Amino acid sequence: MSRSTADGEAAHRRHADEIAALLQAVLTSPGTTDPALRGAAYRGDAVPGLLAGYLVKVRTQSYRVTDDDVNRMLTDGYSEDAVFELTIATALGAAHRQLEAGLRALQGN
Repeated sequence: MSRSTADGEAAHRRHADEIAALLQAVLTSPGTTDPALRGAAYRGDAVPGLLAGYLVKVRTQSYRVTDDDVNRMLTDGYSEDAVFELTIATALGAAHRQLEAGLRALQGN
């Protein structure tokens, strides 16, 4: 096992509790949106209507999300809190998948 692989695994273990607490807070804490919808956003599962395109953009091209994108969500009936919660859940899911893929790559899997 290389030093970088061992360092990556140690860092992941060291922060596992914080990651679990963050996931719980984002996905299951009381909020404006239903936890099931936040979970779907986190996993990249199907979501209804205009929300689907917005969340794909957050997940795959977050640097391109603009005020116009958010305003479309508000016009479609989502509150600012709902847009925030779903954006965070989506971004967290994408980041977590990338972290796991990077750790697997370091392990040679």
